[in-house]
Amino acid sequence: MVSRRSYLTTLAVVGLAGCVGSPSGSATKSPSDTATTPSSTPSRPELTIEAAAVQYSYRYGYNADEVRIRVPDGQFVMVTVDASEVEQAVDREAFSLITSGGQYDEITIDYEYPQGLDVPGELYMDKREGIETKPRGWIAFDVPAQLDREPSLRVETDTGSWEWELDTGRATAPPPAWDWTASAPETVTVGEPVDITVTVENTGDGPGKFRGAVQYSFPLYAFNPFNNVLHPGESGESVVSIRTDNADSGEVLTYVVRTPTGTSEVSVAVESRTSTSTESST
Repeated sequence: MVSRRSYLTTLAVVGLAGCVGSPSGSATKSPSDTATTPSSTPSRPELTIEAAAVQYSYRYGYNADEVRIRVPDGQFVMVTVDASEVEQAVDREAFSLITSGGQYDEITIDYEYPQGLDVPGELYMDKREGIETKPRGWIAFDVPAQLDREPSLRVETDTGSWEWELDTGRATAPPPAWDWTASAPETVTVGEPVDITVTVENTGDGPGKFRGAVQYSFPLYAFNPFNNVLHPGESGESVVSIRTDNADSGEVLTYVVRTPTGTSEVSVAVESRTSTSTESST
């Protein structure tokens, strides 16, 4: 859940200046201070915005044998920053996102392990007891599903506050919506792979990436991720193939399909090669 700060009334006079992040990961440093910082205070920190992206879900490892999908209240804005050249360490809580509707704190990611994000790096980690400092990494924000303008990244410390514009054009687009089904064959022979087909349609008004995963316990506890990038009205299909080597004849294998809008199960019965060939010859 988003922790929302009260909106800064001084935003009307704030000059937004800074660097523009791009999903390609190219780094550009901001050249000047913002108007919010008096000349007597330190200059703008040597902070680099490496990338910024919008996404509507992410996968994460819930435990050793389970994956889950986290979805935002509106949309996630992910920003990769590099603060390794900043003289004074910047805490993660110093970052916030400024939109036309308010100011939003970074969201908690503790004990979750996001996978397949659209921005590079690991979670930005500041200096805390028992935690390794990682002053280069991504920070996540949960903001309304469609913004009136692109947001900016704000850093607020004891010595001043500064803002950087972000290149997140999709933040102003309407969100996607998903209609999907999962299917699998009723039976397979021992050693034949199980092909699980996930068909999805984007029924929303904006583009997005449908992130899902098929979770299973045979031949080992694992999951296979899949993605579909779809524009409004488009449909796509993902086929996840899972081995059945060493499965027992008569065994029923169950697979859990996880998506941003819910889960579904499909089951497949395993038959021996002998029984299958006998039936086909009669």
